[in-house]
Amino acid sequence: MWPSSAARLSYFSQLTQDRGQRLAKQKRAQLGSGATMLTTDPRTMNLVALGMAKVTYGALRILRRHLGDDLELAMIGFAVVMRTRRDLFQLVEQHGLTEDTLSEIAAERGFYTSIYEIHNYTGISRSTVRRKMRKLAELGILEKVAEDKWHLVDFEHGAEVRPAIMLRELLQNYVAITNKLEELLPQDIQPIMRASLQDLGELEAKALLEDEVESKKSQARDVAA
Repeated sequence: MWPSSAARLSYFSQLTQDRGQRLAKQKRAQLGSGATMLTTDPRTMNLVALGMAKVTYGALRILRRHLGDDLELAMIGFAVVMRTRRDLFQLVEQHGLTEDTLSEIAAERGFYTSIYEIHNYTGISRSTVRRKMRKLAELGILEKVAEDKWHLVDFEHGAEVRPAIMLRELLQNYVAITNKLEELLPQDIQPIMRASLQDLGELEAKALLEDEVESKKSQARDVAA
């Protein structure tokens, strides 16, 4: 049974607090020892390379099982998520993990996107985006709610909608491998696993930032009027 919103919020709140305390402790140890974030130590690189291969290949297998051989479907599907969801990671980084931010996360319902917006975000041609968004709708992943208004099929529909199943499988794959990787890494070189969003720089795939959220809200108000 898919847990209630309140249960999920409580679980993720505790998980985040525990992880935050562990990371803070490791960060203090890192600063105290003068350890660096990057290393060519073969103990680390061999384990990290294998771990990343397992995470990535496992995710690709899951996506292929649900979407077939067309991985561009996955790229467009994830782009829809990024263009309809507020970047909650940025929200927490800016305001901290407080009761207010947890309440905002719990209340998050998302917005709509369009073929043109996904074309701009991915660089994939509009005709291809249009065709593949229709395919994703046939697969029960996307939903078209009005003329060129699309979003992910909502998790509130239950645990057995395809996006919820895919999320569960992808999360299990990621958590199992990263937990094992953290367990195997020598203690003195674990800091390589502690890169922040700032460290990612332009590599980070961003969801909707605050100005984009306000723009989406404004568009919704204009349509309603």
